[in-house]
Amino acid sequence: MPAITALTARQARFIDEFLVDGKGAQAAIRAGYAVAGARVAAHRALTNAAVSSAIQARQSADATRLSIQRNDVLEWLQSAFVTAREKGDPASMVSAAREIGRLLGLYPVDRLKVDVAVGAVGQAEMARMERMSDAELLAIVEAAGRKRRPTTPTV
Repeated sequence: MPAITALTARQARFIDEFLVDGKGAQAAIRAGYAVAGARVAAHRALTNAAVSSAIQARQSADATRLSIQRNDVLEWLQSAFVTAREKGDPASMVSAAREIGRLLGLYPVDRLKVDVAVGAVGQAEMARMERMSDAELLAIVEAAGRKRRPTTPTV
């Protein structure tokens, strides 16, 4: 069993910030990581055994301290759904149903893994891409897809 290393001050701050809203990149920025590399820093932190263990321990301690169980959250969401239905608020109904579905694991995690062979010149390009937002990366992929699609002649 590998030994869990001690947390750095920045990792400890990341954990505190991540537990505020669960948003990795924003937590990384608030913890002092560079904005340009925040997503990468968050990924590295969240895949670090010491950091992920600390987050799980804190979440478990909070749930115990507050006496909140998963079933409680599901009941509250179900109650919110019923209330939204009674008030004729379809947006809130969808929101509650979506959260219930997430807690039940009904939605697959949206992750796209792309393997890229990187040469000496490609390393700089990879570094540039790591600093891009998801929207910027998707725009590049979509543009490349449009270039490769054959055009249908119009009559």
